[in-house]
Parts: sequence; C-alpha cells; structure tokens
Amino acid sequence: MHTITRKAISLLIVLAVMITSFSPRTADATEIESNSISSVNMTDTADPAALAQTAAAPATIQNYPMPSIYTASSVFSLKADNKAIPVISYLADYDYAQFSFSGTVNIEVTANEPITSFSISPQAKNIKGTVNGNKLTFSLSSSTYVIVKINDWKKKMVIAADPLETDIPPSSGAGIYNVTASPYNADKTGTSMASDAIQQAIDDAHQAGGGVVFVPAGVYKSGNLTLKSNVTFYLAGGAVIVGTGKGEDYVIDFRKDSRNADGTYFIRTAVDSSNITIRGRGTIDGKGIAMRERKMPAPHKNEGFLNNLLVPIATTNFTFDGLILRDAGFWSFMVVRSDHVTIKNLKGFQDLYKIENDVIDINESQDVLVQHAIGISDDDTFSTKTWLQTGMSKGWPGALEHLENVVFDDAFAWTRCAAFKIGMGVAQPQIGVTIRNSYVYQSARALLVDHGYQYNTLPEEGYAQDITFENIDIERVGINQFGNYWLGVSTSTSGDVSNVILKNINVRETGSQKSRLSGNASKGGMVNGVTFTDVYVGGKLATNLNDLNVTTNNNVNGVIFANSTSPLFSDNFEDGNTAGWTTVTGGWTVPTDGTNKVLSSGSQTTTSLITANSGNSWTDYTYEARMKMPITDANAGMVFRVQDANNYYMYRINSSNKKLELYKSVNGRLTSVTSTTFTAKEKQWYTVKAVIQGNKITCYVDGKLKMEWTNPATELTAGGIGFRTTSAGVHFDDALVTAPAPI
Repeated sequence: MHTITRKAISLLIVLAVMITSFSPRTADATEIESNSISSVNMTDTADPAALAQTAAAPATIQNYPMPSIYTASSVFSLKADNKAIPVISYLADYDYAQFSFSGTVNIEVTANEPITSFSISPQAKNIKGTVNGNKLTFSLSSSTYVIVKINDWKKKMVIAADPLETDIPPSSGAGIYNVTASPYNADKTGTSMASDAIQQAIDDAHQAGGGVVFVPAGVYKSGNLTLKSNVTFYLAGGAVIVGTGKGEDYVIDFRKDSRNADGTYFIRTAVDSSNITIRGRGTIDGKGIAMRERKMPAPHKNEGFLNNLLVPIATTNFTFDGLILRDAGFWSFMVVRSDHVTIKNLKGFQDLYKIENDVIDINESQDVLVQHAIGISDDDTFSTKTWLQTGMSKGWPGALEHLENVVFDDAFAWTRCAAFKIGMGVAQPQIGVTIRNSYVYQSARALLVDHGYQYNTLPEEGYAQDITFENIDIERVGINQFGNYWLGVSTSTSGDVSNVILKNINVRETGSQKSRLSGNASKGGMVNGVTFTDVYVGGKLATNLNDLNVTTNNNVNGVIFANSTSPLFSDNFEDGNTAGWTTVTGGWTVPTDGTNKVLSSGSQTTTSLITANSGNSWTDYTYEARMKMPITDANAGMVFRVQDANNYYMYRINSSNKKLELYKSVNGRLTSVTSTTFTAKEKQWYTVKAVIQGNKITCYVDGKLKMEWTNPATELTAGGIGFRTTSAGVHFDDALVTAPAPI
C-alpha cells in the first residue's frame, strides 16, 4: 500500500461509496440483439430468472427544455408517462434524450417508420418491450441509461433516464451566485461570450468562503473556466456551456504530439483546490470536432486544436453529478493527480469515428468512484493511466503519482476501441482497479489490461496489480480496431501484471480473434495470477481457456478456474470418443466438424438415442448443448431426467414442421406436451437449453426463452441426460449439466 502525501488534507476525508444493487445476469441471459415483430402488441419474452424492471410507485418526472442551439430528432420522439421529452438530433449513429424521474415510468418511443424489430440494451436488464405499429413501449423503475435499436437502422436512440434531482438549489438568495443576475449579467442566448461573467461568479463564491454558482437554462458561449475551492457549480437542466469551436479563444495547456496539435482544459480546477462540486442536468458542449478539424490562423502553425472538457487536476474531494459532456473532440473527462473523487450520473456523448476521444480517463489519482455512467466514443470509454512527465502530461503540477483504489460501478460502454481499459501507460503502479456491475454494448475489445508504455526512463518499471472485473455483461465485440477480442491481459514492459480477477462475466460474443494472456519474454514482464470465476461464453460456463477463446504465452503463471459450482457433467467430445455415454439405438460417431470434434447421429434415419448417467439421482439442473442439422427436413433433440430407454423428457428442434417441441416419454409412450413455432436453418449451430425445476421445465434457444411447461403429474422426477434424433448426420456438441438450476 502506498501512502498519499501530496495533500495532507486528503488524509482526513473518507469516500462514501454507495453500491448499486443491480448486477448483470450471466448464466441465464435471455436477450438477443433483436426482437422480431410479427404482429402488433407482441411483447418480448422474459427469462423468469432475469433481473427485470418491476412495478413500483407512479413516477415523478423532471423534464428539461431543449437548448436553442440544438434541433429535434427527425427519426425518434419520446414520451415518459405521456409527457413529451425532447429528443436531440446528434450524430449519424445516435440521437439522445434526457429526463429525471423516481417511481415507475412508462416509456414510449415513436419511430418514423413501422417497427419490425427492436432491441433494448443493456440486454442483461431484460427490459421487456411492446410494439404497436411505429411505437415501442417499456417501463423503467430505476434510473437507467438505455440504447434502443429499431429495425436495422444505423441510428440508435440513447435515453438517459436520470435519478430525480432532490437537491436543486434556489436560483437566488444567500450564498447563491446566479450568473444571469446583477452584477454578472451573463448572456444566456449564446450571442456573446459569457465566460468572464461566469468566472467572476466563481471567484466571488470562492472569496466568500463558498457558495453555489447557479447557471439557469440557456446557452452560454464560453472560454476557459477555473473551478475553485468550496464552490458548487450548478448547471440547470436546459443550460449549455458551449465552446466557440476556435482554438485561438483558449489558453494552451498541453501539446499532443500524436495529433500534432496543442490543446486546452475547457473547464478545470485550480491547483491544490478542495471541496469542489459540479452538478445538475445541464450540458458542457466543447464543439471539439469543429475545433480539432479547423486549421487555426497564424501564428498557430496551421494546426487544429484539442479540447479536454473537464479536468479536475491536483484537487481533493471533487464531486461530479449528472451533467452531459458532449463533443470534446478529444479526451472528454480527465482526472489528473487528484484524490477522493466521486463521479455520478455521467453521460459522455462523443463521436464514434474520431480516434483519441476517450470519455473518461483517471490519471495518477487515488480513491476515485465512477458510478452510474454511460460512455459513447470511438476510442476507449473508461480508462486508467499513469504517465511520465512528458508529452501531454509534461505540465501537470506536482510529482509523479501512482494510481490506487479506482472503481467503475454501473458503467455502460459503447465504443469502437476498448470499453474498460487499464493502461495504456503504466509508468507508475496501478493498484486496486475495479470494474463491476457494468455493460458493454459494443467494443473492439471489451476488457483490457494493456501494460503498454514502452518508454519508461524511471529506474523501476511500473506495474499493475489487484485488477477486478466483476458482474459484467458483454453484448457485442464486433469491430476490429487495433484488434478484435473480448479480453486482453498483457505487458510489453518488464513491469508485471498481477492478481487479475474475472468474476461473473457473461460474454455473448468473443470477437474474431483469440483473446490473450501475454507476458513479455524479451523484457521479463510477467502476468501472474489470473482467476476466472463463473465466466459464461455463449451461455456456457467456461472451465478452461479454450472455452474462453483465450491463448497464453510462457510468461504467464497462475491461471485458475474457481467456479462457484462445478458442472455435474460436461463433454465437448474433443477426446474423439463416446466414453461416458451409452448408445441405446443408432450408430453414434465422433467425426471432425471444421476444427472441432462433435457427436454425430451417423447415417441412421430411424430413432437414434444416446444417454449419459441414465437413472442418476439428479433432480433440478440445467442441461444445455449445441446442435446442428444437415438439412431443413430434420430434427435434433436433447433428453433429460432420463431414467431408462423408455422414460425421459425430450426437448427438440423439429425443422420439418418448423417447431420447437417438448415431449415426455413414460413407459415408452411418447407424448407431446407443448410446442411453439421456430424456423431453423440447415447447417447452423444452435445452443439449446432446458432448465428443470421440480415439475417445471423452461426451454431456450441461443439464450432466448422459448417455452415453459409445468407437468401436472409428478413423474420423471430424476435422471440423466442424452440426445435423440430420427435424422441422419445431426451433430451435437458441448454438453453441459449444471446444478442447482439458476433461479
């Protein structure tokens, strides 16, 4: 443990951490990317084990006016409990809306065309939607940031449903410094510069020993601002502090060599400040893309200019709550050499095609909590770093510092690079970084420990240790930008990466490349101690690195799988035989399909049945496997609670009649008990799962709930598992039985 000596006052402050109660589902995730609509009023089915939004008290809603510099979306409109919420037209990839509420609110999204399919993310929250024509409705009972996809449109809708503001300050009175009131008289129309007036209000509040600087709804064109000790900077809903888009209007705070440009800290804290709060439901808009792409006039080298929107630097006890940070054009929110920092309800809205535009970077800081946030950007959304005193960090005040005790809790990432990243620079130690209760909507690499700073001139290389990824749902890893894989833990230096924990992770996509655990053979850097606990890939509990699609090199030690429950049974058939199985009928074989060994029903077109642990005492359990049919006129089934060749349940895909079917076989009599429509494709793998609890059977395909049935009779109460088909050349793989069944 390192002692923080930079600010003596920081030793007196205790960070109060309030942990959200939600954590993503892993083993029993049921949502898929899109819900197809075949008729009006069709409700997306829900996994009963999911953490669904539940009914609660009627909502109280706070709505905010649309700032005059923005325009309404031409694609989406939004209502919350029948109250129109402004939807702001933003980028080709998404528009967004914001309101605050408590209780349970009914959301109605209206698209400009009929809705034929939709998805609501985070999928792990299992938010159920209903479609009627061009309207999608769903409810929220707690503050949630959601991404709604309609049909196959590129443009999504981002809804920032914030928690109700319960501490809105008055606009006037003792200790209130309203920037539009005398003597400040800041222009709130965006016509003239307002930054001098706003800065004077901040200075006056600071000189008085503290106060609230109140920024009412309106547009405030601004140059640089400096926040000072004991001041609360309140930006009301509908208020925008907006940049000019012209670099010459700002001071130069750093040089970024990789972009060949100078840059500024749009809003920063005073050095060695303390007890600063910036909050509200307003927006900080940097006009950063315009500033970055515009060539500045002489004598500025005909270059663009960069904009960090918010920079708490060399400060202690800093609080951020509720603002939108929009269009930085560069790193948006940069915490530098600060301690006891709390960041809540952050909305970071960046362009998805401008590299080096991270949403938030925690640099050389200690005791930082980022809680309930959404980050959208081309580059990394949530990141930690430590640097040398060089390049853009050359002018940072004070000495080099390590990074310690940083938590990202309930963070939602949409990026074309890394969603959650420890790195790139680890010139000084990074100790105790936790990412928990979080979601990846899209990324090129979801979880990354990238110890990649190769130019360290310090006598001792930095290291990273005690890194935890816990309760995380990864929806998509579908973009190849600097790589395409779900997990990377590596060092390209002599510094080690130690004690990395991945616990309760649901990986819906792994990416097109192998993930990697990689030490550095030439410099001696090691990856020491990586523990996987209850990591599910494609709905399957991972028990080895192959299940995770992960490779290692020789500089990796101590990879452990410590699942909370061991499987009752598993077989991926890579041993090339049917050991542990009993052929009842048919000519079962284990051929190679692509690069994998699989179980095949062979050439028989009458009943083929194979079982494992027939007559076993297993009662409640989950049985899942993959299956593939060679032609559309075929069927493939899994059997469970198998007592013998004549007594079992069967759940199967019957492609010939386009159904999913559930049967029971009692004393050799096979009876259909329920079915649902399902069109299967030939030569496509499907992951099929049955959850058996008492007399209730719940059936899934590819994580999607399909059928539920409860046997009115008490029969088939225990037994083993197997496969059954009446078709030739049906393939089965990755049989897994776990218990107890998830609830």
